[in-house]
Amino acid sequence: MVRATAGSDLRQRRRRAATIVALAGALGVFAIKGFGALLTGSTALLSDALESIVNVAASGFAFFAVRFASKPADREHPYGHGKMEHVAAAFEGGLITFAAGVILLAAVRSLFTGPRLRSIDEGLAIAAASALANLALGAFLVREGKATGSPTLVADGKHVLSDVWTTVGALVGLGLARVSGNPIFDPLAAFLVGLALARTGILLVKNAVNALLDREDPELLQKLVDAFNSAPMEGLTGLHRLRALRTGDEIHIDAHVFVPEHWSVRQAHEAVVALERWITERTGLVGELALHLDPCRAEPCPNCDLPECPTRRVDYRKKKAVTVDEAVLPVGEPPADH
Repeated sequence: MVRATAGSDLRQRRRRAATIVALAGALGVFAIKGFGALLTGSTALLSDALESIVNVAASGFAFFAVRFASKPADREHPYGHGKMEHVAAAFEGGLITFAAGVILLAAVRSLFTGPRLRSIDEGLAIAAASALANLALGAFLVREGKATGSPTLVADGKHVLSDVWTTVGALVGLGLARVSGNPIFDPLAAFLVGLALARTGILLVKNAVNALLDREDPELLQKLVDAFNSAPMEGLTGLHRLRALRTGDEIHIDAHVFVPEHWSVRQAHEAVVALERWITERTGLVGELALHLDPCRAEPCPNCDLPECPTRRVDYRKKKAVTVDEAVLPVGEPPADH
């Protein structure tokens, strides 16, 4: 088994710093929007401020989750604590969906009771300033999340960027109300913003649940298979039973390969360790890769490029590239579409 941890400490420090920035930024933007909502009486700005409360709660949970997820593996958690990041992303998605429901309810109530607006020019200036602040904060969090492999930071950044659209909706509603003299545009904008937020929240929950359930990552599997197919080691064939489990930024992979049945345990082990290192370096893997040895029993002879094999029963033809569909199945089972 090969374990790769290059740069993990630096990534953890960057994640922690990003969560502090996220929490401070969320508090500042909420204060600005809350003041704007009180000043103008705008349903759209009130909805925007309510969504910012969710930002503060989500950033606070992310602050905790990133620190918890960075704890090393222990006896009770042999794969580490990285799944907490996906729990945080699901929590954040749920908060966004809840905020969307509150915004939709407030918009409908305002439509029926009749909106009353005041100090619209000041409200427009406040909304524009908060949108720019969130745009910078959201882009920063998404960039840091992708760079450090943190689903929590990516989710938080996307949440903040969705908040920009919330504010843009409030700006449009207030602007139309000011130009037309009809305040009805304010709750209409809030309603549309609520629908957009609901979609964002549901997608975040869906992606987080898929990660918690270890849904197959086709892109990752393809990278692993490509690295195996390009490996220069002779005699190692038939990648199968390939599985990958992601916990935060770490990936735990196990698979089986065929080794020549006449090799000694030491020889087979050394060859497989060399293959593990090759795959790890080619894919930039952070985590663990464990390849299990299966004796070939002549089955992969046509694909085995080992010269002068004393147990060869079939002549070597050509080393066949393994596909992802073949790699994920137990040996001998055809892909599902066959």
